Amino acid sequence: MVSVKLHQGQLCGLDLGALSVFHAVPYAKAARFQAPDLAPPWTGVLDATRPGPVCPQSPSRVDFIMGSPKVKRDMSEDCQLLSVFTPDLKGCRPVMLWIHGGAFITGGGQEQWNDAARLAQDGDVVIVTINYRLGAFGYLYAPELGTINPGLQDQLAALRWVYENIEQFGGDPENITIFGQSAGGHSVASILATPDRAPVRRAIIQSAPLGEAFDAARATLVAREFMDFLGQSPLEASVDDILMAQAKVMANSNVGLPFRPMGDPNAFTVGPGSKLDVLIGWGKDDAAPFVALKHPEQAYGSMDDKVQTQELTSEIFSAPARSYAARLRDNGVAVSLYQNEWHPMGSPFGTCHCIELPLLFASYPVWEGAPMLGRANQEEIERLGFQARVLWTEFARSGTPPESTGWLTRPNLC
Repeated sequence: MVSVKLHQGQLCGLDLGALSVFHAVPYAKAARFQAPDLAPPWTGVLDATRPGPVCPQSPSRVDFIMGSPKVKRDMSEDCQLLSVFTPDLKGCRPVMLWIHGGAFITGGGQEQWNDAARLAQDGDVVIVTINYRLGAFGYLYAPELGTINPGLQDQLAALRWVYENIEQFGGDPENITIFGQSAGGHSVASILATPDRAPVRRAIIQSAPLGEAFDAARATLVAREFMDFLGQSPLEASVDDILMAQAKVMANSNVGLPFRPMGDPNAFTVGPGSKLDVLIGWGKDDAAPFVALKHPEQAYGSMDDKVQTQELTSEIFSAPARSYAARLRDNGVAVSLYQNEWHPMGSPFGTCHCIELPLLFASYPVWEGAPMLGRANQEEIERLGFQARVLWTEFARSGTPPESTGWLTRPNLC
């Protein structure tokens, strides 16, 4: 066991020899639909040896490419928790704060898929993975009930916690990289556009849907539909009733992501003079799972599927990423792009959404059997994974963009 003393109280985490890990650390506290407050102090020693609950959610719609989680976490609205992975409690290492994806409705920093032990160890950096409120709990637009975008506010609260506490874990608060995939990448861009965010030195945005605005009018329509399905006060409804109403909205809405932060990604940027290094990328076949979801009764892989995949990948991921990169560059930000082209043998989905996650997080047994990995074996995943982890952590350390490899290319900004 290993212990850390914070202002909140004392933590007892796991001593794994080359790594110390602290799970389920409270970074904030919030009532339903309310803004997060500082997590209250505790008495005695807090057991931080086991992952905690994630935000209430239904099964992920991309389980058919990732496989079902091998360990199912408990769920709780009291989910503002984070995990810290550090090679040494002493020192001043770069810090990376991971924001998971999941269409703003699924996932969690306490999930086994987001175990960052290898990333921290291979890159000699401190990694923090966070939960945040999801779905209606995090993004229902109902100002009369509480605050707006509590899920995004959770992320900002976690970032502030990291800035104020990470020195106790051997991290450098002046060298923080925020990185995220899919909805997590969208969240990274949202955080960078927030004027009162805690200091961030670098950012990595992976496969983020940055092209579609979500204004108050659209959010109000989604909220009204949700209220109709729920048929009672959201403040008093059970978790199951909220998830049921949320699922009905997801099934009936013509909005791609009906629960998400309000704002226009087409206007996302940062203030002139911001000292930032930003890496933005996508997968060559990023949209494959979403094309497959259009005909779940049929196997994915026809020529029409592949044409639609390329069109949607450009529309949802690569073209908006290029536009966002150009806006950042115009404001003096050092921006680099990458395209992932790793296509596991035997997978019809190509370089699809989520494909880089097994390279960065967890170990092979956690991902074994994921359909998107096809016939890729442990040796291939470990070899490419080590490369990816070194590239990502070197960017966090120095701002050096990843070099082109056999599976990763560097498109031009223009």
